[in-house]
Amino acid sequence: MPLNNRYAYLVLLFMNSFTTSTLAIDLQPGDLRAPKIGISFAQFILQQSNWRGRYVHGQLQSGDPQLETSHLFTRVGHVFEMVEKPLLFFAQTPVTAMQPAGSLADQDRVSGIGDTMFLLALWPYANRDTQTYFGVGAYLFAPTGDYHHDEKFNTGENRYRGALQMGVQAPLTTRSRWMLALDTVWYGENAEFGSRRDLLEKAPLTTAQVNVQYDVLPGYALAASYFYTDGGETTLNTVRQHDPTRLHRYQLTGTAYFSSGRIVVQYGGDLETENGLFEDNRLILRYMRYF
Repeated sequence: MPLNNRYAYLVLLFMNSFTTSTLAIDLQPGDLRAPKIGISFAQFILQQSNWRGRYVHGQLQSGDPQLETSHLFTRVGHVFEMVEKPLLFFAQTPVTAMQPAGSLADQDRVSGIGDTMFLLALWPYANRDTQTYFGVGAYLFAPTGDYHHDEKFNTGENRYRGALQMGVQAPLTTRSRWMLALDTVWYGENAEFGSRRDLLEKAPLTTAQVNVQYDVLPGYALAASYFYTDGGETTLNTVRQHDPTRLHRYQLTGTAYFSSGRIVVQYGGDLETENGLFEDNRLILRYMRYF
């Protein structure tokens, strides 16, 4: 296989890992506060990421694979009541574009619809007096995205995925709070992976995240988040690839709250990765409106 095509094939393999671990399950500072029953909401998320350099077993490899990814997520949801507890449901679909560069520059730019995510979340414990919350969520990712087995890059993964997540949020001081969450993703098979139509399987992937949020002014907050992801080794045609994800990430968040929603600006990236492309930087803009 030519060097550039080999890079493209490996990058596609790595992107299947990154799409789940960095775009889907990340909670935002304050997300574990139980929402009000009966509200509906819409959220628009614009994310731009730049990836550069490929690591294998913690070592930077030769070559200069680069990738720029852009995502526009549209999320709509509603909060129901179940046994006097809030039950949140939402659906989210992205429009994605990927621009290869560097040693991948001979590959075409790809754009299209991504996989749709559904969430059902419940707060078994929600004490608004003490501002202490415990929530659990179940995710389903449906393969609605664009996928062509003969393309090096795709915006969909051509497989179902499921995830469970739980988290707790509590105050630190009268103006600050902390949040801790843990999630695990399970993957279905992709029986048409790549131009050779290989069978792609993936082990469960677990992510732990923690953040601290501080109210700098009424209606304005800053937060710092840390994420650690482990697992997700892939298997091609029953052959182990010895490529587990061990990823450390950070994210800084600024939030402006208003009566009918919020605006969020975020910046982050990778701190250390064991296998895969290194995300140099990520910029996210979020706008949420309640109804």
